Amino acid sequence: MIRVIKHTFVLSILIVQSSCYVFLIQNPRKVLFSQLQHKYSVNIDATWTEEQARILLNIYESIYQQSSNTTQEITPSVWKISNETINENVLIETVDNVNHITISSNVFSNGESLTNNTQDEFLYNKRLFQVVAQVITENWTNIDAVKLILKDGTDRYAIELVLKEMYGLSLVLTDTPEAEKIRQKLRKYVGEVEISQFTNQELMMLMSIYEKFPVALHKIPKLKYLLCSQKAPYAGSAWIVADCVEYTKQTFRIKNPKEFQRIILHEKAHFLWEYALNGKLRKAWSELGGWQKDSKNRFGWTKTKSRKEFVTDYAYAKNPNEDWAESVAYYIIHPNKLRLSSNVKYEFIDQVMHLYSDGSIPFKRLQNLNTR
Repeated sequence: MIRVIKHTFVLSILIVQSSCYVFLIQNPRKVLFSQLQHKYSVNIDATWTEEQARILLNIYESIYQQSSNTTQEITPSVWKISNETINENVLIETVDNVNHITISSNVFSNGESLTNNTQDEFLYNKRLFQVVAQVITENWTNIDAVKLILKDGTDRYAIELVLKEMYGLSLVLTDTPEAEKIRQKLRKYVGEVEISQFTNQELMMLMSIYEKFPVALHKIPKLKYLLCSQKAPYAGSAWIVADCVEYTKQTFRIKNPKEFQRIILHEKAHFLWEYALNGKLRKAWSELGGWQKDSKNRFGWTKTKSRKEFVTDYAYAKNPNEDWAESVAYYIIHPNKLRLSSNVKYEFIDQVMHLYSDGSIPFKRLQNLNTR
């Protein structure tokens, strides 16, 4: 005979012949709540059902399945569900180093029963997966953490999600309105662009390099798209006019890792020039390189300083914008070489990077930089 008494826990007494066995079975809902709190510092309130809590736990388990120690990476959070309309389905507020997260009930299916297949649940609840990923990636600032959410690097959805959440970048896909707009903008500069697609591994490589910038410079205004072209006369190009950076397939065949990193960093640095430096700072940088406007020069500039004060031939060849892009790339991957060529340029970039590092400096508002 089985007698069940239900209170704060379920107590089952099973009597078999002359022996008595007592099994303590915890309430499943409380088990789920406890696991979320213990493993992921997630506290959920009474608005959550057992099934919703299970889905949330499964999503966290999926994201962190590669990690042996997750607690050090997690900011404590308090979650509740609201029936009110919330922009993008989630509201995140941080108070005393605790994330208070309110999610819309819309992230769940319309009351329909979910399957027991975990993978089906993720597909069925992509909106909740996106909310969890957004909460996590807001506080992740190193490539090891990125690898966690990307799991083994084969989940395309997760890769594109992190690319968007952490770097503000979307991919230019063929046969989309965005692709056609970008084609039209680039047509007069380079003719027709043959759009290709990045592989998962190529995107992982790009993100691992973008991670080298200060967190506050991961997202740059107007840098919205990554474009992969099948072939071009250049390895990479920053298209300010089209809000995108273009890399070609041959870029990813470069054997020298430092050269590959230089190209990736160089192109993003052009957007820093355009949107992270105000006119005063661009003028100060130009003076460091001895750059002067010259309408007779085919690049529009000449310089008064010698080649030895420029980190590469390309930095010396054209204009202060290219000088900046090359110097930023070398600041990150070859800092000693930049110092040897021009310590004042190194110090200039170093100050910019540190002033932006805490996220308190608005773009194009950076002032009072000591350029000596």
